Amino acid sequence: MKYVVLSPARKIICFDHGEQVAQYCDEKERSDIDAYCKDQQYTYETMSSVDVGYVYTLIGAEAGVCYIYETKDVLKHMKELQVESDLIDATADLFNDRRLNEEIDCPGYLSDVLMDLTPMTVSQLLDPLYTMQNIDEWATEGNE
Repeated sequence: MKYVVLSPARKIICFDHGEQVAQYCDEKERSDIDAYCKDQQYTYETMSSVDVGYVYTLIGAEAGVCYIYETKDVLKHMKELQVESDLIDATADLFNDRRLNEEIDCPGYLSDVLMDLTPMTVSQLLDPLYTMQNIDEWATEGNE
């Protein structure tokens, strides 16, 4: 698998595609926000954009966020840390195990390794809408 996600509940799950990761993280965030709004008796229809922003910030601070890592970066970092090769191999097997299509508790050693890495953002996984290349290309098109 290409990505491992550490959820706010300290569980891990792996995915092959960035779109799957984005959907998983969005569902986690949305369920936390829906639960908070239900508890506070808020409805999206009556909330202002400031209220929604506040709730997103509050939920992120209270419940936490998903942390996304590329599995190759995790394994590379474990090698840099000179972790025993048997443990690195076991981690690689874990990442490729189809059981990780469902959340499992994150092993303690892996949690330590993940917290030592900089996580990716969902926006890094998805194709960018605009890049300098396609903006510049459009701007110069027909002007030559």
